[in-house]
Amino acid sequence: MKKIFFILSIILLLGIVYLAIMNTDTSFSVNYLKASNGEYSVELINGAFYTLIVLIAGVFVGSGILSLFLGVQKDRVNAYKRELERSAVSGESNASRVKVLEAKIQTLEKAFNTVTDERTKLEMQIQDLNTEIDKINKNK
Repeated sequence: MKKIFFILSIILLLGIVYLAIMNTDTSFSVNYLKASNGEYSVELINGAFYTLIVLIAGVFVGSGILSLFLGVQKDRVNAYKRELERSAVSGESNASRVKVLEAKIQTLEKAFNTVTDERTKLEMQIQDLNTEIDKINKNK
């Protein structure tokens, strides 16, 4: 699409330059208002000169409008980049929170396993003590 617009703009530019070359012998009158006395003034202008002035003015106006649109687009892109960075930072902080919680869970699981091992040892000791008590009671 960009290539098509570029080719069309080159063709249009060449057409305007051709029109200016063809009108080098043509002159026409232009009326404009004088600021000093408020009267109209008439001047003869060469057709080629007028065409080139309009072409140059069009190029400057077009580039000004394009730069305005590009500036707005650049601001939008920068705002989107900032939002992506913010979401990446929050994602990283969420990932670090998840890692911390996983480490806590692992610590709690180890503590739980230790407690259950201790409980089974104590239960075995209680059973041994109960058997000894039973033996002592039988000997009496």
